[in-house]
Amino acid sequence: MAIRSFPTVSYAEILAGTVSPEEILDTLAATGYFYLSDLDQAISPQLLKSLQGVSEKFFDLPAESKMQYYIGDSDNHRGYVPVTEQGAYGDESIRTYEAFDLGYDCDPLPAADSLGFELVGPNRYPGEVAGMTETLRAYYGANFEISRQLLRLIARGSGLDPDHFEPRITRPASQLRLIHYLPNDVLLGRDDTSMGAHTDYELFTLIHQTSPGLLAYDRETRTWHNMPVFKDTVLVLVGDMLQFLTGGRLKSLLHRVVTTGEERFSFPFFMNLDFETELGVLPHFGHSDEKVVVGHHLLGQLYRDFPYIKERIDSGKWLVDFDIPDSNVFEHQN
Repeated sequence: MAIRSFPTVSYAEILAGTVSPEEILDTLAATGYFYLSDLDQAISPQLLKSLQGVSEKFFDLPAESKMQYYIGDSDNHRGYVPVTEQGAYGDESIRTYEAFDLGYDCDPLPAADSLGFELVGPNRYPGEVAGMTETLRAYYGANFEISRQLLRLIARGSGLDPDHFEPRITRPASQLRLIHYLPNDVLLGRDDTSMGAHTDYELFTLIHQTSPGLLAYDRETRTWHNMPVFKDTVLVLVGDMLQFLTGGRLKSLLHRVVTTGEERFSFPFFMNLDFETELGVLPHFGHSDEKVVVGHHLLGQLYRDFPYIKERIDSGKWLVDFDIPDSNVFEHQN
C-alpha cells in the first residue's frame, strides 16, 4: 500500500528567513506544488471566512443582478462569468460552475499607450453585497504580498537579486477568481470533469478551496491524484511562465476539477508579471534564444477559455499584433 505525503512550507518560516530558496525550487521541481501553511500574518481565518461569506451572497443573487457585471461587458476582463461562458476543453463533461474575476486594481492605460487588450484597469465591485469590496481588496492584497515573498525566493534561487521581479509587477496581469461549483445531479461518474485538464498560464497559482475536487497529474506515474484540502492553507502550483523562466526545470502542473455534485468554492490567485513583459530563460537554468511575452501567452490561452474574447479577436475589435496558438504548448509537455 502506497502512502502519499504532501509537501508543506510554512509562510511564517519564509518571513523569518529560515526557508531557503533551494528548498522552494527543489520542492517545486519534484512535485509541481506545495501547500503553504501558517498564513496568519497574511491571511487570517477571519478573512477566509469573510471571503466565502461574500462569495456565497454574491452567487445567491438573481441571475439578472449578477449579469449586470457580465465579464463580456468589461474592457479589461473583470466581472461575472456565467455557466454559459464555456471554453474549449475536450475533456470537460459539462460546465457546472460560475465565477467572478478581478485583477490588479489600477487606472486604465492612457489611450495613446494602449492597444485595447492589455487587461489593465479598475475592478468592478458588486455593490449589492455589503463588505464585498473591502474583503476582495484585502484578499487580493494578501495573495499579492505572499506572491512577492515567493518571487524573492525564486529570484535568489536563480542567482538573481531578491528584488529582480519588482520592476515587472507594477500593474501585473494577476487575477483572482471566485469560483462557485453549483450543486447538481448531472455529473455522477467518478471521472466526470467540471473543469477540463489545463495548466495555469501565469507564474504560479495560490488556491484556497473549501472542499476537495482538484486533481493533479503525476508525471512519474502518469496518473491523476486527489489534492486534499487542509484548513487555513493555500496550495501553490507552478504555472507556464515559471516553467519557461526555469528552462523546464520546474514544470507547470497539469490539473483538472471533478465533482461529486456537491456545492464547493475555490479561490485561485494567479500571480503574473506586467502584461508587456518579455521573458527569456534565466541564465541560471541554461541558454536559450526563445522569448515569450507574458500577456501574449495569457491572452492566447484566454482566447480558448472565453467565447467573448474569441469573438473580439475574430471580429477585429481587438487587433492583436501576435499569433493566437492552436493549443497551449506547456500542456503538451506534461
